[in-house]
Amino acid sequence: MPENSTDVVVDTLTLRFVGEDEDGTELHELRASHVAEVLLGLVGLTSDFEKAGVFNDEGLANSEVLVRPAQEGSFLIEVVRIITDNLGALPAVGVALGVPTLSQVIWWATKSARADVRDYERLDNGLVKVYWQDDTVDEIPVEAWEELQKRKRRRKSQLRQIMAPLSDNRVTSLDVAGTPENDVEAPEDIPEPEVFVLSRDDYNAVKPDDEIDENSEFIEVEAQMSAIDFDDPTRWKVKTDGHSRSAAVEDSAFLARVAAGLAIRKSDIFRLRVRIDTTVKNGRSTSKWTVLHVESYRRAAGDDEPTTPLAPSA
Repeated sequence: MPENSTDVVVDTLTLRFVGEDEDGTELHELRASHVAEVLLGLVGLTSDFEKAGVFNDEGLANSEVLVRPAQEGSFLIEVVRIITDNLGALPAVGVALGVPTLSQVIWWATKSARADVRDYERLDNGLVKVYWQDDTVDEIPVEAWEELQKRKRRRKSQLRQIMAPLSDNRVTSLDVAGTPENDVEAPEDIPEPEVFVLSRDDYNAVKPDDEIDENSEFIEVEAQMSAIDFDDPTRWKVKTDGHSRSAAVEDSAFLARVAAGLAIRKSDIFRLRVRIDTTVKNGRSTSKWTVLHVESYRRAAGDDEPTTPLAPSA
């Protein structure tokens, strides 16, 4: 280290993983692989936001994330972010104005992953007032706001790593606390959440986009054709149990009969063989209906026409 250099502790982050072991005792150990992921995620997240100028105005070099020895009791991970730079450059740190802490960055990043933005406005003090769709509001430094709009897949991966122990059924929550040290104060305009809690729902919310669960099931169901698109067979609608669903029709023989003038009434009841493709992405489920074959149809009650079988699809 150069003779005219010094260490400045910017802030301390404490992560407390809460839960119980199988025997009911308080959680006191985590899988080593999960702890490694936590630290990798923290280093990656810190690096991105530091390069964006979130923690300082002058882009000081040699910022480093360190880990302190664990304390006895609950399983704690205490992380310290230290900036090492020439003594003459230290006034550029901007300690008088304050800088965001690691816990604030984790809070904003997690919030942006689980809640969409309803609106925002840039304030005269260099902050961005963000109105989330869950009816909460945060004031975020413009550099942090701009970084939150970038590298969203990587951001989710970093948060996923930080919350990795929540994939263990023994771990029920993660308490996050930030404590500025060495008289380095957070900006007055940005309230520091003393402690906030992340749950398994938050862990699921930051599931990377490339981690997608897909499955299909096949059913036979009676339905009515509530909307027909002669030009696009992927834009039909079928009505079952009083609910209309968009559906794609792949039964070429049935489509040919429709094109040839098959009269379809809204009250007609069709027997359909359907494939339902379900995709679970970031904890949200969407389903797509595909009509593989129209087995038969009949007129509604009161009509004299019998059930009409239809030819197998080609």
